[in-house]
Amino acid sequence: MQQRDRVDGAGLLAALLSVVAWQSGLIVQKGLAASTNAGSLMLIQVGSAAALMWLALLLAGKRPAVNRQMALNVGWGLLAPGLVFGFGIAGAARTDGVSIALFWGILPLLGPFLARLLLGEELPWTFPVGGAIGLAGLALMLSGSASAPATDPIGNLLVLASVLCAGFSSVIARFINRGRDTWFASATLQLTGATLMAIAIVLLWGWSPPPLAEPGVALSMVYLVLVMTIFNYVAFNFSMSRLAVTWAGLTAATAPVIGLALAWLLLGAKVGATELTAAAIIISGVALPHLWRLARAARSRGGG
Repeated sequence: MQQRDRVDGAGLLAALLSVVAWQSGLIVQKGLAASTNAGSLMLIQVGSAAALMWLALLLAGKRPAVNRQMALNVGWGLLAPGLVFGFGIAGAARTDGVSIALFWGILPLLGPFLARLLLGEELPWTFPVGGAIGLAGLALMLSGSASAPATDPIGNLLVLASVLCAGFSSVIARFINRGRDTWFASATLQLTGATLMAIAIVLLWGWSPPPLAEPGVALSMVYLVLVMTIFNYVAFNFSMSRLAVTWAGLTAATAPVIGLALAWLLLGAKVGATELTAAAIIISGVALPHLWRLARAARSRGGG
């Protein structure tokens, strides 16, 4: 029983940093989405990241073997970040930054249930209860932002589709990475698949790159490539090599709070008592499984 409750600290930190990188990247993407289209922005972002990571692998003499594992890994990239980025960027062009951040609060409930169904991973009661508490906080946040003038139903549906793809992605990520120390190569192949998806989107909807000559645009792209893409996906794959989907998903539950803070800091979004109360509710949901684990450990020590 004690073995099941072990939580890897480095994996948790990597998962949290991945959430921060992703949420901050969504805000930067929001600023570029109106001047480009989803495929063009995605192709520059993930294509540049994949090229840099392939270069790093080749220089280190660690070229991945061509086998079924590689094919699965590239196929995973077609889904996520392929479709995740495609839907997410298209949604970002139509809806507000706060809503984008809040919709990602659904992921912590979705991923663990899919992992239970598809991978047979353990799902203690504290996770769905904590997720439900977090979802209640999310609902409270949404009630305060539902009337935001920039909110668009189609944009919200596109973001929701992005989240659903990410839910399946977390299960695939765990399947590919658990018990292996190939997280950098996994991230590289994942982004390779995403690049292929971006090429397909550009072929369908045309090439319309962001105006890189304008002040701040090139710098924003550098941030998206290095932080939202390379750092984020390396950290994510590293965390999935050490954490079950339940614990990684629990960390992802902080996304609405982090997203809200970043939207306030970078976009000037208004944050009032309702949003702060909702953030506290979400954090309490995230804390529940950790507190229960610590209480069980304390009881075991006391009884032993």
